[in-house]
Amino acid sequence: MEIKGKSAIKELLENNVFSVSAYLKLLNGILNSFEARIIGEVSEVKISSAGHVYFSLKDKKDGSVLSCVIWNYDYRICGIKLEEGMEIRASGFPDVYPPTGRLSFKAKTIQLAGEGEIKKEYEKLKKKLEEEGLFSEERKKEMPLFPKKIGIITSKQGAVINDFLNNLQRYGFHIQFIDSRVEGLEAVNDLIGSIKTFKKKDIDVLIIMRGGGSLESFLSFNNEALIREVADLPFPVITAIGHDKDVPLVCLVSDKTVSTPSIAASFLNESWQRLEIDLDNKKRDIFNSFSFLINKTKNEIDNLFFTIKGKIEKVINNFKIIEYKIKEVIPKRLENEIKKIGERIKNIEGIIKYNDPRRNLKLGYCITRNEKGIIKSIKSVKENEDIDIMLYDGIINSKIKKIYERKKSKR
Repeated sequence: MEIKGKSAIKELLENNVFSVSAYLKLLNGILNSFEARIIGEVSEVKISSAGHVYFSLKDKKDGSVLSCVIWNYDYRICGIKLEEGMEIRASGFPDVYPPTGRLSFKAKTIQLAGEGEIKKEYEKLKKKLEEEGLFSEERKKEMPLFPKKIGIITSKQGAVINDFLNNLQRYGFHIQFIDSRVEGLEAVNDLIGSIKTFKKKDIDVLIIMRGGGSLESFLSFNNEALIREVADLPFPVITAIGHDKDVPLVCLVSDKTVSTPSIAASFLNESWQRLEIDLDNKKRDIFNSFSFLINKTKNEIDNLFFTIKGKIEKVINNFKIIEYKIKEVIPKRLENEIKKIGERIKNIEGIIKYNDPRRNLKLGYCITRNEKGIIKSIKSVKENEDIDIMLYDGIINSKIKKIYERKKSKR
């Protein structure tokens, strides 16, 4: 039965007569809405066969006592072994147990109170997990070289998530975010639930982060159940929840820990930045190599052309000199011979022009070269060797896949 407001409760009580059971049910409905956090000293700890824990909280000032209970599952999640004399904070609500009419406080979460107790339990759990090897370097997972799919667990409140995203550069990251409480008694359940959700997802790396705070505000990250969940993940985990004095134990079990969300974002950028620089260098190297090859080949072609041209001109000049001398010495007797020689000269010029490399290149022939020079035989090359094929209007760079020897004809 839902009742809103004091006047509604008063009216209900004045106008009805209740059985004991109905009254207790009504009372619990009202009491359950009075959620609170209580600090006190633990006494009279009893654990039932089902694992539920019954205990009392005592006020150190005046000795007031409140009976409390925490169910097995909630107790295991909290990761604290209750002992008499221990000071704790309990979060929950009051409840009357109908069979006895006894009032008790149903705790949902418990947490150590007092810096001394916190540090004592911190060192105790740290030693236990160290002995199990949970913090060893050997079990840490290697970070992916180029992470793309990023999981994030943090609170959507505050500047943490914005600081991270603002420092993450545009390398095509795929971000999956789960909002979780990261402080207080209820944070452990949120964090464990978020981790279990990500465990089923396809991500490259998970980042757990939060902003700064007091030692007590980091207690959730020293929870044994949470630490074991992180250790059991199949992908690497980065924590960005650094505390100046006492490193949260979840940072020790993670595969990499940094002090701030901004640094976590910078870490993800690093490999992509290096790749970007390497690609720029490779492009520059390829361009320079190609430019050098083009210039070298052009110079070789120019030199070859001028060499051939010079030889042709020299031959023509020589023949002209001979022709001139013959005409001057025996102009008539050798007229026929001179004509014949002239014809031969024209034929030779035609042959020379016919054999001009540029003409052959235009006809579809090519000049093939490797590092040693012009290739004339298959013995001068080998498979997988780079060669340059000079055509009339440019050069083709190619790689030899297979060499076939011409079969000799049988006589």
